[in-house]
Amino acid sequence: MRGAAGRFGLLSLLLALLAPPLAAQLAPPATGGIAAYERALRALGQHKRVLLIAAHPDDEDTELLAWLTRVAGAEAAYLSLNRGEGGQNLLGPELGVGLGLLRSEELLAARRLDGARQFFTRAFDTGFSKSLDDTWRQWPRDSVLKDVVRVVRAFRPQVVVAIFSGTPRDGHGQHQAAGWAAREAFAIAGDATRFPELQAEEGLRPWRPSRLFRSARFDTAATALVLEGGVLDRAEGQSIRQVAMRSRSLHRSQDMGNLQAIGPSPIRLALVEDRTGAGTAGLFAGVDTTLAGLLPDARRRAVVARLDTLRALARPLEGARAGDLLARLAADLAGDDPALADQRRQAARAREVQRGVLLDVRADRETAVPGESLSVAVELWNAGPVALRASARLTGALAPAGDAALVPGLQDVPLAPGERRLATVALAVPADAPPSVPYFLRRPLAGGLYDWTGVPPALRGQPFEPAPLAAAVTLREASGPALELRRDATLRGNDQASGEFRRPLRVLPRLTLLVEPPVVLHRAGEAAPQPVTVTVVHHAATATDAEVRVEVPRGWPVPPPRRVRLAAPGERRVLRFEVTVPTGAADGRLVLPVTAEAGGARFDVSVAVVDYPHIGPRLQPLPGATTFVVAPLAWPAARAVAYLRGASDRVPEALLAAGLPLEVTSAERLLDADLGRYDLIIVGPRAYETDAALASLNPRLLDWVRAGGRLVVQYQQYQFVRGGFAPFPLQIAVPHDRVTEEDAAVTVTDPASPLVTGPNPIGAADWAGWVQERALYVPRTFDTAYRTALELHDTGGAPVPGAVLSARVGAGTWTYTGLAFFRQLPAGVPGAFRLFANLLGLQAPPAGVP
Repeated sequence: MRGAAGRFGLLSLLLALLAPPLAAQLAPPATGGIAAYERALRALGQHKRVLLIAAHPDDEDTELLAWLTRVAGAEAAYLSLNRGEGGQNLLGPELGVGLGLLRSEELLAARRLDGARQFFTRAFDTGFSKSLDDTWRQWPRDSVLKDVVRVVRAFRPQVVVAIFSGTPRDGHGQHQAAGWAAREAFAIAGDATRFPELQAEEGLRPWRPSRLFRSARFDTAATALVLEGGVLDRAEGQSIRQVAMRSRSLHRSQDMGNLQAIGPSPIRLALVEDRTGAGTAGLFAGVDTTLAGLLPDARRRAVVARLDTLRALARPLEGARAGDLLARLAADLAGDDPALADQRRQAARAREVQRGVLLDVRADRETAVPGESLSVAVELWNAGPVALRASARLTGALAPAGDAALVPGLQDVPLAPGERRLATVALAVPADAPPSVPYFLRRPLAGGLYDWTGVPPALRGQPFEPAPLAAAVTLREASGPALELRRDATLRGNDQASGEFRRPLRVLPRLTLLVEPPVVLHRAGEAAPQPVTVTVVHHAATATDAEVRVEVPRGWPVPPPRRVRLAAPGERRVLRFEVTVPTGAADGRLVLPVTAEAGGARFDVSVAVVDYPHIGPRLQPLPGATTFVVAPLAWPAARAVAYLRGASDRVPEALLAAGLPLEVTSAERLLDADLGRYDLIIVGPRAYETDAALASLNPRLLDWVRAGGRLVVQYQQYQFVRGGFAPFPLQIAVPHDRVTEEDAAVTVTDPASPLVTGPNPIGAADWAGWVQERALYVPRTFDTAYRTALELHDTGGAPVPGAVLSARVGAGTWTYTGLAFFRQLPAGVPGAFRLFANLLGLQAPPAGVP
């Protein structure tokens, strides 16, 4: 793509960069008020752009981002190499892709507070890596670098700030990769011979940033520049530090709540490379941040004069003067340079607030179904001081083409001060409209990368795609350039307890299916039928008759299909099937598709909604199937089993599906319960954090163990050690010992231990097929009362002996395990099930017995 086409590609990408994220509009209409007005005004008359680069959501320096946008008046952005899919989740069950969606939305929520933009590369977070080499084994280095260069060339920052150094001091190998990528992109983004396809195919010209800094928050001795985050943002009424900690606290899934401390707060930076030669006189020292060279002197002087007048106005949101000045200012800022486009956008934002026009776009349904109709209301209210003329059109994938997108009744109509206009549009949803799943999830992963094949260049690196339907309104007044407003279509509803709520419009087929369990470990030779639950969700406005099937391999008994009729949108029907695995079925993994047929169409789309109060909801595509893993497995004898669920914990469902009867309960319920009826209690991962009553229950649990109970505690974090909840001393190092290679070597140090002898003999095959990691939060030091039987180590790493610790406590057994069962069991890893079964049956010998 060259010439005019290349310029159009760059323009498309720039427009995408300027578009507001969908989740920012899940609220009633508002102008943003004086705070938004002052932030826009602060950015006018200068050109400053800063890009921060790090590895994960929650790695960013929110205080620096807030300082840049609210004090320096800069355009700021954060590039996260990945979406945090390999992390843990304090809030709910999402891991992997679902956690990535949650953490992406948490980043967008944070950016709405600190005012910066958000970008990503294709990298998928494969979990903790101990070295840079390990990271590059997961991610193709040149692919990640190309994505970073893409963002540098599209965003065009004068200053790049790397959060990490790119050295082993960063710890996590992905942190090292981010530091390396920031330095390398700074060096080559201006070189036309590197990744020339970015210009040829995407219209992105080389760009050469002027200065490279590194955060010195981990290395204060390297500090070369200190910015003050303790200053007050008078429009906000809080300090930059307070705003930043509000922003950081939105990373709730990662346990990142922070106090909003007042007072001085230094932001420390180290200078890595300076192409200006200006040194450390300031963040933008040596960088021309003025509009000189972009505008003729006369126009530049006019811009300065108008800005001086605007900033001196005592009541800028009243009367017409500020808006008139902003309109003239926008005309003065005409030009092709992206810096001038930034300035016009800020002028338009300030003018939008000053003119006081509210736009609302409401769909009559939350779900648009291909082939059906949809009603959309477009409402305008001129709450400002100036008479306007308004024209509206629908945009987005669901908008009709050409003049059919024009909103009837809102074409060049007058909009006097105080006047409100409402128009309703009925439109047909295209029969081929694809489901509203994120653009990076439309194809399977390509190794450690999302596959962006076929993704338009303007979308690559964006958090999400635009909403499927929006309205764009052009406002014109007697003089000055037109003002453009845009808002996504949402469903508006009222909750009698909490008031108005908004839900995004999304496209879904007539029927979607949710299959539980997604993975089943079926014990080889077991004759009992395995239950499979299919929840059929109806999205259409007209009734649907469907036949639902679970497809099984040839030779298996075929579960009878189930017929179902659903009438209302949102109606759900839960169907229970029984799948019988033949007793002679071979061991292995088999995918059983689940489908619904209706009106000659086949439906097999399965989605889950990732939704929490602090974020916008997102659809996660899931396999329309259940996977059966047939493997030998024996459970230890247990009269009654209780399970206390922990964080992102799907272990109890996996155990139940594999035939272990258990009761999922809570510490609060057990506080006054008769524990004597259980002979085995399992504590989920991080449950001592997520279940507040567990600290109070712990003394009773230890007494129950002394009386002969078996207690198994899955991995916990530092709060567990500080609380002294173990029966004998143990310590978790900082940073904690972990075994990150899913195929890490395992040595059995006690071949006679029941952990490896029975009821399931554990061999080398049982350590194959593990996912993401072996172990985490493994105690480094522990009392001699604990017995161990395993030793694990990553390639070149020190041996880790404490992954399973078991001790005799009175007449019972207390066991702690840092093995990552919370990942392995829901994934159906046979060896992990067999090892976990043995662990549940551990009976530590009395003291003094070898």
